[in-house]
Amino acid sequence: MTDEKMLSFEAASLVEMKLSKSHGICKVTNLYSHWLLLVPRVRMQILMAGVGISNYLLRTCLGTCAVLMVHEYNWDMQFKGMLLGAFFWGYLAGNLFAGAISARLGAGMVLACAAITWSALAIAIPMVADLGFGYTWMLLTLLGLAESPLMPTTMQLISAYVPASERGCSLAARALSMRFGQIVASVLAPLICSQAGWRATFAIFGTVSLMLAFLWLGFAMTKSREAGMEIARKMWEDTCDADVVATGTNSKGGEHGGSFLPLWALKHPGFLALLAVHCSSNFAMYTIMSWGPSYFTEVLELPLESVGLYLMLPAAFSGVGSILGGLCTDWLQSRRCPLLTMRRGILCPAALASGLALVLFGNLRSIPFASLAMITAALFMGVLDTAMNAVYLDLAPQNAVALVSLGNGVATLPGAAGPALVAVLLETTGLWSLVWGIIAACFVVSSAVFAIFGSTEDIEKRPPKYMQV
Repeated sequence: MTDEKMLSFEAASLVEMKLSKSHGICKVTNLYSHWLLLVPRVRMQILMAGVGISNYLLRTCLGTCAVLMVHEYNWDMQFKGMLLGAFFWGYLAGNLFAGAISARLGAGMVLACAAITWSALAIAIPMVADLGFGYTWMLLTLLGLAESPLMPTTMQLISAYVPASERGCSLAARALSMRFGQIVASVLAPLICSQAGWRATFAIFGTVSLMLAFLWLGFAMTKSREAGMEIARKMWEDTCDADVVATGTNSKGGEHGGSFLPLWALKHPGFLALLAVHCSSNFAMYTIMSWGPSYFTEVLELPLESVGLYLMLPAAFSGVGSILGGLCTDWLQSRRCPLLTMRRGILCPAALASGLALVLFGNLRSIPFASLAMITAALFMGVLDTAMNAVYLDLAPQNAVALVSLGNGVATLPGAAGPALVAVLLETTGLWSLVWGIIAACFVVSSAVFAIFGSTEDIEKRPPKYMQV
């Protein structure tokens, strides 16, 4: 993107955010700024989808590759649990500071560097695995660390460039790209593993991911300039009364204006309620992603090459659920439905339905019926994911990147500790139904917590500030 286009892009972004709050003022300017934003943000959304696909290609193939790696190196169940959890420990650590780095250096640059790094690490895994379990565990942890900026950087881009009335569909499109990457990996990883081995799987997916990363780097990466900031601020001040001065902070001294990792949000009941739902959702999704191939091969007794179809269907229907959740969210918002009522009406039933479907899945041994239960759970988890991310934007519309970074970091704990916990439960009881029952209980409790304490109130309550994207 050229500097001239970037300047007008950033200027239009700030003007549109401020003008959207005025009624009947400068309509021509508002329409013009919307037109300036339309083409770049569509391009950004498409290329962002490519990066999301590459991210989920690699994290999804880990579960399938682990089946063969454990067999080849004679690792036991506990080693398998540690191997599957390694990625998420790195992902957790990275989320704690990914938002701060993104806000300082720019979401486009951070996302480009992260995508190139996670692609290179995936290609390197087969070279390191022969050195021993410790080296493999460390490389998978670094892979999780490299993939961690995806959520906060894309949330920052959506928050900065997509109008509030379109964010539901934009979030759904982002989720759909991730599900598409999961679908491709779910189908192809078992086939490649059975025909060419797990090493070829990492090499192929890593190469494809690297190509998509360079597409983002070449055509979508944005970098702000001081001149662009000055033009944007001048247009802002000329069009409306600005409360934000050169420092970009609240002139009245906002309470939380300078926080990159907003730990103060942990005192807010609405954010804690959202975290409970997020943790439950991640616990379920990461367990399916990590242990799904093992469950279908060991419990439902499917051959590895046939597992791909059954793992693809949940990913596909999760994407469908994300689209339905986004469309439903934007439609209800256009109907002026009360915001908190709308969020609760979508989020809580989706969480309960997901839990119920997982209980059925854990108690069925018929492959068609078990797959139907898993598809149902995935569909409602997709709806839940879109609704959940929309609440993050409600709680911090001007600083969503920091809040998502904190929330995603905390919510990754179930993904990091979950594989080891599942391994312990299976070694002691051998009951997969207990595993799915615990996840379902988490869904029930978290939906009740959000129904009581959930909130959509802006927990910062300060004017928008410039963010480098």
